[in-house]
Amino acid sequence: MKTKKNKFVFFVFFTIVLFSSTILIKEVRATSTTIQKPTNYQQFNGLLNGDYITFKFIIVGPYESYNTYIDGQLDHSLHHVGVDIQYDAKSFINNYGRGEHSFTVSVSVGGGPSPFSMTTRSIVMDSVYFTVDPPICHFVGFGFDFYDEYSIAPLRWRSSIEPFRDMLLSDRAKYIPGYFATHYNWNDADVISILGTLDTKEKQQDIVVVLFSAHGHHVFPRPLGGAWIHSHTTTTNPEIGWTPAPLGVTSVELKGWLSVLETDNLLYIMDSCHAEDFLYRGKQLTNKKHLMAACEWDETSAHELWSYDPSDPLADRIDQMNSPFLRKMCQRFYNYYSDTDTAFDTAWSWIITYHPDWDQHPMDFNNLQTALYLCHQP
Repeated sequence: MKTKKNKFVFFVFFTIVLFSSTILIKEVRATSTTIQKPTNYQQFNGLLNGDYITFKFIIVGPYESYNTYIDGQLDHSLHHVGVDIQYDAKSFINNYGRGEHSFTVSVSVGGGPSPFSMTTRSIVMDSVYFTVDPPICHFVGFGFDFYDEYSIAPLRWRSSIEPFRDMLLSDRAKYIPGYFATHYNWNDADVISILGTLDTKEKQQDIVVVLFSAHGHHVFPRPLGGAWIHSHTTTTNPEIGWTPAPLGVTSVELKGWLSVLETDNLLYIMDSCHAEDFLYRGKQLTNKKHLMAACEWDETSAHELWSYDPSDPLADRIDQMNSPFLRKMCQRFYNYYSDTDTAFDTAWSWIITYHPDWDQHPMDFNNLQTALYLCHQP
């Protein structure tokens, strides 16, 4: 038989348990996380350089702490509650890559007024899945950066390649940058390796720029006879005075190495003497592309002997590019936001009109489905 004291103790204990349970249930149920942005299965496939992905989540009720995760990794960049958080698209792709991603917010709940709630810490979570797969821009440039017998200008080819590269990395670049590589004093193995790495990173929607600015020769004195380019200045045959073809990249080889690329936005530029054969072989690629050659099969690629200072601002270095063909195009890209067709036409007209003495006739072939713009106004 229960005494009044026992009944009272039991009543107090039962009341405390009931009250604690009610408070705990209300506490947990009153705390929730709701991710408002991105929405589940949203696709971010149209992002450009300078764009942002917006994250927004709401936490309702008492909480002690929260964390945000992307693909299961704690992300310290997302550290506000209940406000729009802009994540730079370029940084996001650098950190997490392209494809499907998850975004999770977790909240630590507990420590309420009831002593029993101290043992019932909870994690309330909300997750969404989304895709980030925009077109990005890749660039590979091959050249030569020492003095040679053909030029008294230092950094002749570097001055043609690096401003082009840096333009695609600038705030005026239209597309988020991807894989970038420049190489000087290269050989077949180097070109194969760099293009092989590019192949693992580019997709069909990507923009791919392949630029050669180096020595060029032809094997036979007729169109399409076997032009080749090289980055070597040490001649192994002093009787003929130039590096033999086995030490260079031929148009047939380069066409074969490029054939593995998926891109349908290929910009392929040959700024070398006797470049027409590279244009001819490039037409055989199945990709949608804009091919450009600085000159015809029996012409030389003229270079004006300008000075070049790598420490100058980008706009100045574009104006210092030793290749007038590349310089005129890059000026149109960077200053006037022209597409590749307009930029080429501008360079062609300038050379033909103002420098007929060069005996140089740039050539191109364009079957891109839409006009390709490399820069936009920042």
